[in-house]
Amino acid sequence: MLGIERELIERVDKHTSKFSKVLKSCLKVKNEEILIISDYGMGENRLAAMMGYGYHKAAMDKGFKSRIIFQNIKKGFMHADENIVKALNFLEEDSVVVLCLSNKLGRLGLLGKSFRNLCNDKKYRFISASGLGGVNSSRFDLFMESINVNYNRMKKNGLKLKAKLDKAKIIRVKTKKGTDVTFDVEGKEAIANVGDYKEAGKGGNVPAGEVYIPPKGLTGVNGTVVIDGSMRCDEGTMLLEEPLTLEIKEGKIINMEGSGKELLEKTLVRRENRAKYPERVRMIGELGIGINPRAVLVGSSILDEKVLGTAHIAIGSNYWFGGDIRTVLHLDQVFLNPRILVDGNFLKV
Repeated sequence: MLGIERELIERVDKHTSKFSKVLKSCLKVKNEEILIISDYGMGENRLAAMMGYGYHKAAMDKGFKSRIIFQNIKKGFMHADENIVKALNFLEEDSVVVLCLSNKLGRLGLLGKSFRNLCNDKKYRFISASGLGGVNSSRFDLFMESINVNYNRMKKNGLKLKAKLDKAKIIRVKTKKGTDVTFDVEGKEAIANVGDYKEAGKGGNVPAGEVYIPPKGLTGVNGTVVIDGSMRCDEGTMLLEEPLTLEIKEGKIINMEGSGKELLEKTLVRRENRAKYPERVRMIGELGIGINPRAVLVGSSILDEKVLGTAHIAIGSNYWFGGDIRTVLHLDQVFLNPRILVDGNFLKV
């Protein structure tokens, strides 16, 4: 049964219409082949397999040509399984790829390129849900609610927000918990992740629902961020019972205090030891704003960062969305109830 117990399959089958909505609203699937890549999860955390099967079931019910392939869970710098690499290598141009993964896809070895570059070159449209391995299967229904959003309305709201950030020079973010940080974003362009992946070679996250922007250069972030939503580190994403405070000077974290400090510090040290340019590891590469009204915090970055009423920063790389930082990590840190000022004017989200 595709590596999933019948009980879990029955739970997934109840949500087939929501998976179909994504295939139609986000990808506009017609007659293309759909390749779904997943893994079996582990223990009570089977969300990746459940999501993968859900898309496969929805595609088959609609009469689409769909294939689902499972691999072992990939961590760190591991390579994707050989069957995955072969499937991607022989997949026809203009096809659709769906990733539902407990952690990562893995390196693509002989293909010699990143997954995004492969999709761009072969005109694959794709959706991706990674890092699901830290979420108990009991949270499946919450993920289903987050993908059952009004995509047209979210796109309209997201593009309005993007237009305002595109014109910004300085963004200041404050919270009652103590966040007070500024981002110099002059000349940078925001990305609206609103679930619109109908263009050949393009794709992104589902659940969708964020607008994000990189800072200008390497030194354009200064101030304090109090993380009171969820924290991402090598051990996964975790909801915080007590806040974690990050002090940032000229784009780099210079001090941390509070909940999760030790785990995040170990992650950063571990990555610094691997990095070609270790001085880039602690840099802040992103300011993101959640806009999905159906998303809730669950302890998975791919969903937590989309929650309406939250913002997040990312530690590390931002080169693939217009930034100037290239390094070995990208870790989203989510905080609640931000008050955002764009060039001194309050931003309504």
